[in-house]
Amino acid sequence: MDNNFNLASAIHRHSLNTPDAAAVVSQGRTLSYGELASEAGRIARCLQAAGATARVDGRLPRIGILASRSLGACTALIGAAWAGATYVPLGLKLPEERLLALLAQCQLSAIITDDEGAALLSERLLDAGPDTVIHLGRRPAVADRHAVKLRALPPPEAGAERPAPAAVAADDTAYIIFTSGTTGLPKGVMIPAGAARHYIAMITAHLGLQAADRALETCELGFDFSVHNMFPTWQAGASLHILPATRVMNAVKFAADSGLTVWNSVPSLAGMLRQIKALKPASLAGLRLTVFGGEQLPAGVVAAWREAAPDSAIVNLYGPTEATVFCLAQGGELPLTPGRDVVAIGRPLPGSEAAVLDPQGRPVADGTPGELAIAGCQLASGYLGAPELSAARFPDYDGQRWYLTGDLAIRDAAGSFHCLGRIDNQIKINGYRVELEEIDAHLRIVTGADVVGSVAWPCVDGTPRGIVSVVGAPAADSEQIIATLKQRIPAYMVPSRVIARDSLPLNHSGKVDRKALLAWLEREAA
Repeated sequence: MDNNFNLASAIHRHSLNTPDAAAVVSQGRTLSYGELASEAGRIARCLQAAGATARVDGRLPRIGILASRSLGACTALIGAAWAGATYVPLGLKLPEERLLALLAQCQLSAIITDDEGAALLSERLLDAGPDTVIHLGRRPAVADRHAVKLRALPPPEAGAERPAPAAVAADDTAYIIFTSGTTGLPKGVMIPAGAARHYIAMITAHLGLQAADRALETCELGFDFSVHNMFPTWQAGASLHILPATRVMNAVKFAADSGLTVWNSVPSLAGMLRQIKALKPASLAGLRLTVFGGEQLPAGVVAAWREAAPDSAIVNLYGPTEATVFCLAQGGELPLTPGRDVVAIGRPLPGSEAAVLDPQGRPVADGTPGELAIAGCQLASGYLGAPELSAARFPDYDGQRWYLTGDLAIRDAAGSFHCLGRIDNQIKINGYRVELEEIDAHLRIVTGADVVGSVAWPCVDGTPRGIVSVVGAPAADSEQIIATLKQRIPAYMVPSRVIARDSLPLNHSGKVDRKALLAWLEREAA
């Protein structure tokens, strides 16, 4: 690896060595490495012309990506990186209030958007946003006073030598991904370029990715699994095949039609395909590698997958966003966690360390539950604008910096780690991290009730499938509460049910007893 840690470096390298090789395929369109590099270069030139590539108070400029799971999203992201900027995904499914909160936190130098993203550019967002908006599709209709913000891409380069990606240092921030926060505000996880480049090179070698591979992309940019799907694929010189959101139920046919060799997804997608009986024997015979991550992997999913993809190795990856995508791996026979019927999360990947700690930060004996902590070169630099939270979640123990995951875990006698669930009230829904306290914070605002509680319900094979909220306001209108929440928080965080009651059970410390709420739901469902 050279001294330039720019995430676009692999694209640049392949554009010189194998320019005609496919880099991204989506909706019947293919971008070669040469074409992707050319488009990225045009975006970088446009950002530079707009004055959006200068460092801000010594840090890289931040570029928001308001784009769908598409060729446009990929070119926007690589273009921002090529220009020497930090990319910040802005989800298309986020309500306006959430987007406004992110704009206030990020101090963006520019936004890059595709047609779907441009449709979200309301007057309020344009007022609150940066002075430069690059639109990759048709010019959107905006008020005249905002027209100056819109920038058109320069014409394609005709024979001119394309500049290499801008220099980026290892400690510069490559990307910021926002996760759910307990206060009602999202937390911006800042990932250094050196951490990202280490992960990309390490996991590409660990999984044995090859230039001939055809890999699946199932994620939006705001889910850091996308980092794994995109950059290691491009590191190997392989092609990334984007599964449209409208074809998720037909993912098996999509894999066959695309000739996929590498499958990347959360286990929930495989579980859904199993539920609709799409995983026929040998229906995924072309796969040689399957990567699951983002949530616990049930044994039943593994059994069904092995029948559908008999020639595929299965690797279960574990990692929080704060440790740069994935930091532990379990392959081979896929041992199960005792009494849980889920696959172990395995051992640390090269460059990472793991330990199970007690509340004082001391290692516990093998087989004893404690909090899983991660150390090593993949750790985030901290949370955007939150030094106290960063210090609390990234403590130093005996001179080494750790990240406290909030996951309850054990290490077995053989040295493999097993995740037992959350210590706090953070859950994962379809791979997205959700703080139940964040939902509660919005419920209190919406309902005016002081006592509220949200729980993961129901759970199938140990994996949450939805959220149910209970509010201590018997006259509350449940449908109206849900409708209002949809305007405030992402769809995956909105409860499927809101139950109004006279009172909620409290524990010995006076807090809402979530275990009692779950027991009540169990009895109700019986």
